[in-house]
Amino acid sequence: MSTRTKARQRLRLARVVAVLFALIAAVILMGLIDLLTLPGWVNQDFEWEVPLEASWGALFTFFLAGGYVWLALYPKTPSPAFGQLTISGSALLVAAVAGTDWRPLALATGVALSGLVLWRLVDRPVPALPGGRPSAPWAMSTVAVLGFPLWLPYALAAFAQSRAGVLGSVTQGVEHWPVQGAVGVALMLGSVALALWDEGRALLRVAVSLSAVYIGMAELAYPDRAGAMGSLLWGIGVTLWGLLVALIVVPRRARAVPAPRS
Repeated sequence: MSTRTKARQRLRLARVVAVLFALIAAVILMGLIDLLTLPGWVNQDFEWEVPLEASWGALFTFFLAGGYVWLALYPKTPSPAFGQLTISGSALLVAAVAGTDWRPLALATGVALSGLVLWRLVDRPVPALPGGRPSAPWAMSTVAVLGFPLWLPYALAAFAQSRAGVLGSVTQGVEHWPVQGAVGVALMLGSVALALWDEGRALLRVAVSLSAVYIGMAELAYPDRAGAMGSLLWGIGVTLWGLLVALIVVPRRARAVPAPRS
């Protein structure tokens, strides 16, 4: 069997495995199902803690499942997916420490292992990170800075609830409070990456903007449920921030062209 044939087979296997991981994140870990609590497409015999469910759904659907789907579609350009998985896993690791709850650590470990499996299947690519001194577009940088006063209090409030042992929602044995804090961390990290990283911008823009808008709508629709910040202005602010992330046009940085040899 030729090397080229083996490479094609590995990429096909990578696509299949990536789809399986996406289904685990979106279905087994209830990412998509928790998103459906906002429009009410769930059993209405229960009073759902919609803001808590929306934050969980955002992380497991837009960030994690979204990263896996990208890799399934574009296995030859996997860096954006690995970057997004790194942000998600790092945020869960922070959540385990800041929320003094070990359960997100198990999730972070699962994300890391899934990334390692996929990295090997796509022939262990070197991450395509910005070279030289990063040049951040001013508009996206401004939006990233504006996101910190919105998402930092959100994360800190969730971690405080986690440390206090407040019962929120539990999915597959994992309490939602520290994961909600992880979403705030992921959105801050993701907005910085959006400003600095050209190649990862297309995928991160979708995850960050959809997460922010969805969480903002959950806040506005259910300000009195667990997980909400209880602030109309905050709900409007994060929704508008998410829309800005989606709509700002960032020109691609020109790539250096090698000089012809004499």
